[in-house]
Amino acid sequence: MKIISLYCKLTLLAFLFAFSGARAQTNDVYVTSVTFPGNYVVGDYVEFLKTTPSNAGASGHYEVSISYTRGNIAAAATFLVSVSHANPDVWREAGRINKGGYTESTVESFAIDVNSQYGNVRFRVRAMATWGVAADITVHIKVRSVNFTDSWIPLSAKGNTAAPAGLMPMTNEWNLFVGNPYSAASAKVAIAANINGDVGIGTRTPQSKLAVAGTITAQRIKVTATGWPDYVFHKDYQLPSLQEVGNYIQKNGHLPEMPAAAIVEKEGQDVGEMNKALLKKVEELTLYLLEENQQRKKLEAEMSALRDKQRVLEQQLQALQQK
Repeated sequence: MKIISLYCKLTLLAFLFAFSGARAQTNDVYVTSVTFPGNYVVGDYVEFLKTTPSNAGASGHYEVSISYTRGNIAAAATFLVSVSHANPDVWREAGRINKGGYTESTVESFAIDVNSQYGNVRFRVRAMATWGVAADITVHIKVRSVNFTDSWIPLSAKGNTAAPAGLMPMTNEWNLFVGNPYSAASAKVAIAANINGDVGIGTRTPQSKLAVAGTITAQRIKVTATGWPDYVFHKDYQLPSLQEVGNYIQKNGHLPEMPAAAIVEKEGQDVGEMNKALLKKVEELTLYLLEENQQRKKLEAEMSALRDKQRVLEQQLQALQQK
């Protein structure tokens, strides 16, 4: 019995040791801080961490939070970083998912950069402003591995650089599915963003910067456009005659410079271009009306002159009849 009891204790200890070791290897959170001197300048940086994402670097998904205070400022931010297998050796700025600037979002002094080089993933904190009094400033940093990470290696490399050449991807794609988990029905696609930066509402396959599979309700929509057709009112504009317009309609079944119904049904319609085309037709119609008004006034003047002549002739005829 003593031998069995001892065996059980050893087994339990081995299990606890293995379990604690497994937990230690996950390395979910890394906390540190770096201090910049009071005379630091924009572009100064400190490389503070090297990490090893698991599974040949494919599992690199990190949240990096920073906070700092100096004199009359206090700010914080959280960044999201996505690292995958065999990434390039280049520094890029991480994207923010939370921003707590002092009094307003623009009052912040530091950003997080990432070099996602395969086998040498590194993080650095970089100064992009020097808010506050001229005193040393400590940046508190917490890195959370959302996926799996094999190790954290502290660094302390310092230097100065211009802003990174690009932005670090936060994800390959992003989706928001909504629905009632109680129901067996498939969830609905609320929002989807693809690798090209296209956003879909109600669709997972946007083909433009914003694709909406459904009805849009808005109080106001602003469309910017160039080439607004005020040139129609220039003196050198060649206004087509109504006869020419009529001939075109007779031949094509729609107004000149306007798309045919079949094309709109197949390819859709650019709202900005359509507004320009409609305005041009309104301006041309205005010119036709002005021209018609001038002709009408001319005819009225001629009719008035004819009536005056007729009145004189009638008076002369009446005088002759009285003799």
